[in-house]
Amino acid sequence: MNEDPHGGAYAGLKVVDFSQGIAGPYCAQILRQNGAEVTKIEPLAGDWGRQIGFGPGDMSAIAIVNNLGKRSVAIDGARPEGRALMRRLCADADVVIESFRPGVMDRMGLSWDELHAQNVSLVYVSVTAFGSEGPDAGRPGSDSTLQAVSGLMVANRDESGTPRKVGILLIDVVTGVYAASATQAALYRCAVTGKGERVGVSLLDSAAAVQANSIVDAVLGGGEPARPYSVPAGTFQTADGFINVTSLHDRMFAGLCRAVGHEEWLAEARFATADARVENAANVNVALRQAFLAGTNAHWQAALGREGVVCGIVSDYPTFLADPQVRSLGIFQPVHQAEAVLPVARVPGTSAPVFPAPRIGEHTREVLLAAGVTVDEIEALMSSGVICENHSEAQNDE
Repeated sequence: MNEDPHGGAYAGLKVVDFSQGIAGPYCAQILRQNGAEVTKIEPLAGDWGRQIGFGPGDMSAIAIVNNLGKRSVAIDGARPEGRALMRRLCADADVVIESFRPGVMDRMGLSWDELHAQNVSLVYVSVTAFGSEGPDAGRPGSDSTLQAVSGLMVANRDESGTPRKVGILLIDVVTGVYAASATQAALYRCAVTGKGERVGVSLLDSAAAVQANSIVDAVLGGGEPARPYSVPAGTFQTADGFINVTSLHDRMFAGLCRAVGHEEWLAEARFATADARVENAANVNVALRQAFLAGTNAHWQAALGREGVVCGIVSDYPTFLADPQVRSLGIFQPVHQAEAVLPVARVPGTSAPVFPAPRIGEHTREVLLAAGVTVDEIEALMSSGVICENHSEAQNDE
């Protein structure tokens, strides 16, 4: 395993990660970038996230971004020997993370009750779609499913009113962040009391939490159409692109008026207050659309910036990666992965170097030897197909 020379708050913490996809693995990834040692246990065919999106073999973007610096052990959990091996690897873990439907870990002999009985300080993290109780507890779900049922697609509807999915895997990612936060709170409690606990985080919880402001606003609105947070606010076409502009309060609106050459608006009653601007949103937005077409992105960013108006040029990913501010903060770290150097965003607040993600079973032998499994036992398990090593290479050789 590559050692992290910067250590980190969780240096020495042992995490066993059974989760697949994004939410659970990203939770473990946050712990890893804070110094934890994370062992990813996956099926012989690998985490299902390895096959989604671009990437050679089993190294998709999901597999890379959410598993950086982890060690991979590939085990057939359907075999009794495989389940016994999994329990053995959990014996001295500080944190166990799983993302199966309720009951799956119980059937594998890896339930909270069983693992906690052998390690009272264990923090056991379960990431589910709909939670561990209730009528939908056993229901499968994905990011798209939760965007649909939580109201997010309606909140993101198009101009015709058709519900629309947010174009990134938002619910999966925020679930990983919330799960990491809850795990960190449990670790603190364990440090104080010596007692572990079970942490449960669902995509459903997270979909609600990330939309809390909008949901409460809808309740307060009593069924009325959603009111803009501020007017004017929106994305406007310019002479060479698009710029997003927001007028948060009266002073900022005044600055916007000066920047676009409409200072006369400051004397008009229809724009004098936030409520008045909401009522006359169509008028002001039409005028702004015409005004912004007269200048370039760079011109408007400078002019609005001088007046203290919140704005941002609409960028694609290559432009974002090349942004001088992004580069100065070192937000993206170069990772040598999948025969390429990839820009991977570090976990915010961390400064440790970012290491490549593992192939399926890349560290099977190394991890098992460290756990006390003998060479002869490893060879027998390999021969019988209970475990595998560097599975992606083995597939290519067949």
